[in-house]
Amino acid sequence: MNFSIVMPLYNKAPYVEETLLSLINQTKLPSELIIVDDKSTDESLQIVRDFLEENAPQFKDIRVEIIELEENRGVGFARNVGFKKTTGDVVSYLDADDLYASDLISTTDILMTSHDVDFLVVGLHFFPSNGLSPNLEKLNQKLTPLVHDAYRMEEPLKVVTSMHFLMGVGSNLFVKRKWMESITFYEKRNFYEGIDYWFRVLKEVMKTNSKSVALLMGNRLKVREVPGSASRKKFKRWDEIHYPPLLITCKGSKDYYDKLMMGVVGKRWLRYSVKNLNSTKQKLIFIFKYKHLYRNQLYYYCLRKLNK
Repeated sequence: MNFSIVMPLYNKAPYVEETLLSLINQTKLPSELIIVDDKSTDESLQIVRDFLEENAPQFKDIRVEIIELEENRGVGFARNVGFKKTTGDVVSYLDADDLYASDLISTTDILMTSHDVDFLVVGLHFFPSNGLSPNLEKLNQKLTPLVHDAYRMEEPLKVVTSMHFLMGVGSNLFVKRKWMESITFYEKRNFYEGIDYWFRVLKEVMKTNSKSVALLMGNRLKVREVPGSASRKKFKRWDEIHYPPLLITCKGSKDYYDKLMMGVVGKRWLRYSVKNLNSTKQKLIFIFKYKHLYRNQLYYYCLRKLNK
């Protein structure tokens, strides 16, 4: 299979060269790399151009396209622009500060081809904290081993709506592009846009091919914990914190798993927001403004327990 990698780029000058190096060190190279520069204000784009020129022989079999956006529109917009340029059988989004293990694409290719996998979630290795996700001890009753480090999700929606699972963080998916063609990232400034996007893609897959969803572990995707990044940003005011799009796209849904995912995202967002507000006053205002979400958490907790 041919693999397309989309890399949104915004002010990643200290990291993007190492990310590109992890890509050309793959035992199976992607067929194309689409880099979308979201109007970087540092040297990111020049570093990319220099790296491509200096390593031209390694890129000779990879179609590389660089897209320069005229204004900063956010990662969702950049990913949507990049996807439109892809032609590969499988598409993945690589954040410009994360790293692929050298066998990630080749292992993914073998797994997807040999075991009829259309939707592959890759386990996360956070660094420098050395944290791992997901917690397999909490999920082992919902997974069937395929080969070493790989598992089929027998009940994919049950797995991904677990509080112990992360999907869409660190762009940790490889998916056949046919399932992605009718779905786009939420483009307004937001939080957890990846979770919302991949949950909608998964539901599209589940309509016709519910046995084609798998998980690959083995520390093959390293997600860099960058100070000041979106997931670690500090806020002075409660209204600076963007609202998760999944709480909009699933609002009013009667679907059981939509409700569970709203519970997961809501709980994470509430915890993150209160933790990252600078003052007690702003924390209290935030809690008051979103008191309905706190009330909903009790409902989601009971729903999960009653249907466990």
